[in-house]
Amino acid sequence: SKDIGVQMHEELVKVTNELYTVMKTYHMYHTESISAESKLKEAEKQEEKQIGKANDVSTSLLRHDDRPQRRSSVKKMEKMKEKRQAKYSENKLKCTKARNDYLLNLAATNALVAKYYIHDVSDMIDCCDMGYHPSLARTLRTYLSAEYSLETSRHEGLDQLEGAVDAMDVRGDKHRVMDMHSQIFCPPARFDYQPHMGDEPMQTELLMRHHQLQSRLATLKIENEEVRKTLDATMQTLQDMLTVEDFDVSEAFQHSQSTESVKSASSDSYMSKANVAKRRANQQETEGFYFTKFKEYLNGSNLIVKLQAKHDLLKQTLGEGENNSSHGYNVIVPLLDHNAVHRGITSTLKH
Repeated sequence: SKDIGVQMHEELVKVTNELYTVMKTYHMYHTESISAESKLKEAEKQEEKQIGKANDVSTSLLRHDDRPQRRSSVKKMEKMKEKRQAKYSENKLKCTKARNDYLLNLAATNALVAKYYIHDVSDMIDCCDMGYHPSLARTLRTYLSAEYSLETSRHEGLDQLEGAVDAMDVRGDKHRVMDMHSQIFCPPARFDYQPHMGDEPMQTELLMRHHQLQSRLATLKIENEEVRKTLDATMQTLQDMLTVEDFDVSEAFQHSQSTESVKSASSDSYMSKANVAKRRANQQETEGFYFTKFKEYLNGSNLIVKLQAKHDLLKQTLGEGENNSSHGYNVIVPLLDHNAVHRGITSTLKH
């Protein structure tokens, strides 16, 4: 159980580090794009200035040997402008791709963090708490049965204790613990999108990613559903083991029986050492299998949440792109804003 909690924390750290990396990459490429754009504008101004000088000077006043030199200067300015234009286009494309990665990772990270605090924490508590309340109830009921048989004068106090046992509430106890430590179990603030104006995605790349994610999600959902069914069946088996009504020991306190007969009856009963050892071994084996499947289910659901968030974001983006394409626009469409990312995460968690 401790390993599962550590792994979930490591997964959160991993996705936040990935988000930080892609965010830095995006900002770096955006800075380079701004710099290349500035250099391109400077080259354009110099070209206009050079052309203006050529037009101001009358052709009749130029010496014959000055004309080739002025043409050469204009050509150099044109070549410099072309180089800077190519550099700007290259940096702009890199910036666009980095922005897409940043938005996709942002959606996946927010979805995983929300899932951890809203679902995983509760599920891990349920997993670690499996069997505690039934086992405690069985122990106390055994004690109650013995006390009722030994001393009838204590019935009132034993009835109160039995009432406390009957009032045990697994979910209520869990919620009280989580409410008492709300600062630990409440989801943290969402990661906010930090945009730059004028960034545009490539629809061809987004469409390819959308198809890949759709295929991968279909396979993962089928696999995780099979794991969930196995997990449910194993949990039911554990519940059956932990709720066996074997707490009645009144036969051991019959006054007509001798000490030897009590020992003999105890050794042949369901509570004999051999039977207890066998049931304990079976229970430990089943618990080990349950923890293994629970860990596999958590890992699968985490991956599905991240991929589903990216898939929903791409689906909405491509839907906007199709509307623009029908009007004859360019294939480059704007990616979703921060509110759209939030809607995608909320939809994913509901499913």
